[in-house]
Parts: sequence; structure tokens; C-alpha cells
Amino acid sequence: MIPGLRDQISRLEAFHGPPEPPAVTDPFEMILWENAAYLVDDERRARVFNRLREEVGLAPEEILEIPLETLAGVVREDGGMQPENRAGKLLAAAAEILDIGARKLKELMRTDPEKAHKALRKFPGIGEPGADKILLFSGAKRTLAPDSNALRVLVRLGFGEEVSSYGQTYRSVAEAVASQLPRDFPWLVRAHQLLRLHGQEICKRSAPLCEACPLTKGCRWFLTRSS
Repeated sequence: MIPGLRDQISRLEAFHGPPEPPAVTDPFEMILWENAAYLVDDERRARVFNRLREEVGLAPEEILEIPLETLAGVVREDGGMQPENRAGKLLAAAAEILDIGARKLKELMRTDPEKAHKALRKFPGIGEPGADKILLFSGAKRTLAPDSNALRVLVRLGFGEEVSSYGQTYRSVAEAVASQLPRDFPWLVRAHQLLRLHGQEICKRSAPLCEACPLTKGCRWFLTRSS
């Protein structure tokens, strides 16, 4: 039997300590955070995001005033590959939020999370997990919104099934944990952060550090390989 989700999260918090709060929680700023850098760690992403804030600003009107080449220069250092492509996504995101309206988006998140989810997925770089994460951090949807690291942890624990399609795996896990999610958004955000951290540091894709993991007694993946 898989131990309950609350128990697993309590073990992770005892092991890792209280997680860092999210770096960004405003919906549009979260979209910028995702698009400003590509395949880099949080520390580098934060440097790019902060440089964007200091040299350009985070308001869509401010971003749209900057030529593509100049914006690419702002996000080039520390941001990973294809700075011109990332700059183009920032410009597209700024245009999209002006088209939708930031206030209207937040109102949709409050009154109709499903419509808000569809609206969020119109932004570059925001798929189903990203839209769920924005809704979670805004207190609009009960979800763990696992990224790839957290998703790996949950699948190995026995929540859902891993299949060839990442989207199907994501939805399988979401369905498996749904009944165990409390109406406690601070807890859900902590759980999101802890699962992500555990996947990054311990439950790695290759060579996971099972000998150090506090969850092995209830981990389907570990028990299957140990029997």
C-alpha cells in the first residue's frame, strides 16, 4: 500500500527542511520567469529575471518598447541557448497579456479556473503543468503542478503510471493524487517545492540516491528493484 501523500510530504519536509518560498508568484511574472531562460538552474534563471526587471522592467508595455536584439542582449548571459528565441517569447507574452488583460486574467483565475487554464496556455512556454503551477500559486486550483522532477518522484512512489506520453503521465499522476489534496494552498505550494527539490537532489533520473532517501519504505520503484 502506498503511504498517504501527507505522510510522504511530512517525511520530505523533515529531511530537506522547510522549502524556499517561490521566487515569483504573480501570474504574468511567472510567465516571464519561464521564458526568460532555458534549461538552466534556478540561480541562473533568477539572475536573468532580475536583470530583465532592472534593465527593462516587467510591465508588458516596458517589454514591448525594447527591440528584439536589445532584449536578447539583456537575457543572453546566464539564460541558456537561443537568446533571440527567448526574447521573442518575452515579446509575445507581453503582447498576449495586453490582449487578454491582466485584470481579466486574474478575475478568470478567481471565477473560472478552467477558462483561465485555457487562457494561460496561449502564452509561449506555458503548457498544462505551467498553467497548473500558475493557478496553484494564485490559490485558484488544488493541484501539485509537478514539474518533471516532482513528477518522477510521484510516479516512483506509486502515484499514477509512466507512459510514453509526458502529458498522459502528468494527467495520470494528477488523477492519482487528486483525492488526497487538501484545501490548504500553502501546504500544496510547500509540497510542490519539496517534491521538485527531492527530484533534483535525491530522486534523480539516473543514479538516484536511494540510500539517502527517506521515502524508500513506501516507494514502489525502490521496492520493486530491491525484491
